[in-house]
Order: sequence, then C-alpha cells, then structure tokens
Amino acid sequence: MENQENGKSTMTYEEAVAALREYIRSTGKKQVEVAAELGQSGALVSSFLAGTYKTPHTVIPKIAELVRLNEKKKVSPKEPDFADTSVSRTVFNAISYAHLRGTVAVVYGDAGIGKTCAVREYVRQNSLALVVTASPTYASITGINELLAEQLGVRERVARRITREIIGKLKGSGRVVIVDEAQHLTARTLDHLRCISDESGVGIAFIGNEEVYKRLYGSGRAEFAQLFSRIGMRKQVLANRLTQEDITSVFGSYGLEKGAIELLTAISRTNYGLRGAVNVFINAAAVFGAVDKGGIVRVMKDMDIG
Repeated sequence: MENQENGKSTMTYEEAVAALREYIRSTGKKQVEVAAELGQSGALVSSFLAGTYKTPHTVIPKIAELVRLNEKKKVSPKEPDFADTSVSRTVFNAISYAHLRGTVAVVYGDAGIGKTCAVREYVRQNSLALVVTASPTYASITGINELLAEQLGVRERVARRITREIIGKLKGSGRVVIVDEAQHLTARTLDHLRCISDESGVGIAFIGNEEVYKRLYGSGRAEFAQLFSRIGMRKQVLANRLTQEDITSVFGSYGLEKGAIELLTAISRTNYGLRGAVNVFINAAAVFGAVDKGGIVRVMKDMDIG
C-alpha cells in the first residue's frame, strides 16, 4: 500500500483514508484517541476522513508513520500473559477480603512486581469490581470523586451532591472499589474514601507503594487512628520475596532453560522488579529471536543491569 521515494512516504490520499479507517476499526480506539496519537484535533481527523480537509498532504505522512508503528507492534515480542504468582495471590486475597467483608484493605510494597496486573485480572474476572487509578492530578477529594463519578455515571455537578450520589449508587450494589497507585492520594482523600466505604457498605482496596501505608498509619497520630483502625487487611509485597516458582509461572510457557529462569529471577528481585525481568525478556526476544541465558546476559549489559 505504501511506497517510499527518497525516504518519503508516497501513500496516496485514498490509501491514507483507507489505512486510517482500518486502524480505527482494528484497534477499537475512538477517533479522538487516534487524533491524539497523530498530534491532531478530532475535528481535523473528521474532516480528513470526510474529504473536506484543505491540506491533507500535511497529515498523510503522520498516518503512514502511525500505520508503520502499528505493524511493528503486531510482530514485536509480546509481554507474558497474566500469571499466578505470590504477588497476584496476595493482591487477589486482599481485594476479595475487602469485597466480601465490605471493609478496607491495603496492599503496599515495591513497584513493578505485578500489583497492577493482578488488579486488572481481578477486574476482568469480577464484573462488580470498579477500579480507578490515582495520580498527582487526581490526588484530592475532588479528583477521586471525578474518577468515581465517571465510572458510576454520576450526573451531579455539585461537590457534596456528587459524594451523596456516589454513595447512593454504591450502597447495596455488591461492588468493590479498587484504587491503584493509591500512594498519590492525600490523607484527607484516603479518609474520604473510608467514609464512602462506611456509608455505602462496599469494600475499598488501596494498592500502592510503601507511601500509602505511611499515610494510612499517619505516624501513629490520633487523628489517623479511626482511618487506620478501619483497615481489615494489610499486606506488604516485596521484590526480594519473589520466588523462582513465580518467575517460572510468568515465563514458563516459553520453554526457557533453567539458567535463563534463574537470571530473570535474580533481576526480578532487584529494584528493577518483575517489570525489569519482562523488559529484558522482550528485548532479548526482539534481538535474538529466542531467549536463552547468553542472550539475557548480553541484554542486561546493554541495559546496564548488573
């Protein structure tokens, strides 16, 4: 479909439209999301597809590049699928406890060891699970209310009424609220969510790093006692506790030799975590086509992983 002349794309307008429509169809992305990937507005992409954009030649190279990148992604090594590990079991158990008991649970510890993957899998398996991801932008009560309101279809726009409608929609729903990256939340926001749990009767599971536990504990201060006392389950997960059985579970379907598994286990137990081991695996597969101990060692050197 696409030719190259002097390093430049010669994709025609008709080919670009067809390619863009197929990209939107195959990826299932919304038009506004694809526009953002192209660095364009949604209105521009609409007019381009409708044939009314006056300078389509300025957009065609960007579409060609987007299509090229998408084709590369299709053939590039994929991350391992979700695997049952000690970390995923800990996350599942904590969320399940919060879900069944209608209480607060917290899983905290090292980054990059599979907590978020476990959250996604729990949500995939449980239609009544609701997950929001905290961030510096959504650390406040207003911010977390916005995330919950979007998930629950809340129509209110006044702050206090938003909270009341959130509680109303959760009460008796049998749901569980999971807050990933919960270390970003302020102490007031954590207590706000505790109140939502108390009033609605649904469980809330906080998933994050060590900082979320420190905020919940509040250095033992009296004003945090009520919040901390509401925690029904507290679990810490650490990279150095990952086992070789965990890593075999993650990479077992690839038929790796024992030496390769041992190296990936060693990487996962460092600050790089399981995410680092996955990155090494993917890079080794991309460079060498297959993953063995020697390839992992070479990739580790290239990535400056000791």
